[in-house]
Amino acid sequence: MLDKEPLWYPSRNRYPMSPAVPDRQLWAIGMIVVQWSMTEWTIDVQTRKLISDDKVDLAQYTALRSFQQRLAFWRTQIELKHAEPLRSHLLAFIPAVQALNSQRDEVVHRLWGGGMEGDSWAAGGLETSDGGMLPKPGTPIKSKGPHIPYSWNADFQRLRRMATEMANLNRDLLELTALGLSPPHGDVDAGGQIST
Repeated sequence: MLDKEPLWYPSRNRYPMSPAVPDRQLWAIGMIVVQWSMTEWTIDVQTRKLISDDKVDLAQYTALRSFQQRLAFWRTQIELKHAEPLRSHLLAFIPAVQALNSQRDEVVHRLWGGGMEGDSWAAGGLETSDGGMLPKPGTPIKSKGPHIPYSWNADFQRLRRMATEMANLNRDLLELTALGLSPPHGDVDAGGQIST
């Protein structure tokens, strides 16, 4: 699914503000958001499974606000409570999770602009073109030329590649779960069966 662009997108013309990115980039950004929510959910569920009935650890964990803090807590729980080889397998995911989290933060928390969907009401006859992430507020802009000073020109191909990398990460994390090495929650036993 992520190897091809969708054939159809819902109309953006019902919104009073048209984002300056084309439909294909909006789709890819949405895939990044959804894939990343799956990553965070999987790590959260695995962390809670490792915490089990430890009320002190659970209170510490639920008090954490940033994903980086939760990721560090997950790492500690893996180091303390998982035996080899699962410990090494799960710890090997952490650098990829950190790198993808940084990219996801850029995609989600930065202003997008400079692109256009050719058939939107705001295009005024312009052709479809990819947008990019604009510099952070307060960042001096060195370019005075006619080109938009993107801080990162994450075109559709790059965004789709990020979504695919996140999907692969999710698949790999869930495969460990499916093998019974780390059940996703208390109602699933080590064999992957739901207990009643």
